[in-house]
Amino acid sequence: MEQGVATAVLCIVAGGIAAQVIASRFRIPAIVLLLGLGFLIGPVLGLLHPSQAFGPNLRPLIGLAVAIVVFEGGLALDFRELRAAGEGVLRLTAIALPINFVLGTVAAHLVGGMLWGPSAVFGAILVVTGPTVILPLLRHARLERRSAAFLRWEAIVNDPVGAILTAIVIEILVGLPHRSGEEAVTDLALHLAEGAGAAAVLGVGSAFLVAWAFRRDLVPETLKTPLLLALALVAYAVPNLLMHEAGLIGATVFGIALANLHVPGIAELRRFKEALVVLLVSCLFVVLTADLDLTVLGKLSLPVIALTATTLFVVRPAALWLATWRSDLTWRERLFVGWIGPRGIVAAAVAGLAGPRLSEAGYAGGT
Repeated sequence: MEQGVATAVLCIVAGGIAAQVIASRFRIPAIVLLLGLGFLIGPVLGLLHPSQAFGPNLRPLIGLAVAIVVFEGGLALDFRELRAAGEGVLRLTAIALPINFVLGTVAAHLVGGMLWGPSAVFGAILVVTGPTVILPLLRHARLERRSAAFLRWEAIVNDPVGAILTAIVIEILVGLPHRSGEEAVTDLALHLAEGAGAAAVLGVGSAFLVAWAFRRDLVPETLKTPLLLALALVAYAVPNLLMHEAGLIGATVFGIALANLHVPGIAELRRFKEALVVLLVSCLFVVLTADLDLTVLGKLSLPVIALTATTLFVVRPAALWLATWRSDLTWRERLFVGWIGPRGIVAAAVAGLAGPRLSEAGYAGGT
């Protein structure tokens, strides 16, 4: 068993970093090589089976890695950017999000032939655009500053919101058949308030604690990065005890609060965390792709393909155009932001967690 885990880790880490190096050398999107590598060593050659190698520990490990990714993403959000891009950011996070959810749900039901319950879960997952894809794209592409700010804020803010929305929809699907409507709504509201409230308080509190300690030189330089990573994991793990996926809010809020407190030395520490995030993202994409089942892929039907096309070419552009109607965004910005909407590791991880729970609730296959 130990040998199997060691071999799996070797394949994941070495393969992921090799893919990143090759992608950087030949200037091609790293995600293409990472997905291809995972598919090759997993479903095709059968060299890597993450679910078998890590067993029940796989999903918690993925969750912890995602927490560090969204924390590092939160560190990239500076409230000063909102002076130039405030209205666009507000529309992309507060208005486009529910529109995306509704349009995605309707598309899954009408085009994909899914029941309304699984369709709502699909629509909630669709809200997440993915900083793990957007942020590397922004590093390599020379985008106009406002457009880059729109995509960065949307990806990082919508990530935890989409995860929470997915958890809420699943809780409704799982809980409603066993409770009265009023009781279920009350329990869900309390559950949400506890989870989101604890996440926000813990995230902000951790950031102020770090700022206080760093400004007084209470933490040695060698321990600053380990302390930040440990607090990010705490901000993720504790809220998750109260509500599924609430921890993503805690990790994200911790990163955003820390970035805007302008703590001395954080900019230098970000270099190490960015390198760590590259490693984690590489491993996550390889793991999730290697865990795919060829028999499931072989069952891809015309409705599934049609739903994918509808999501890419109709739902996302329509939601963004509706949300930014009569805003200060130029038509070029609206067109560009509406076209760019890749799903990253958080969406994949949330989908992986949602599948088993839907099956347990009797929605196997989404029908």
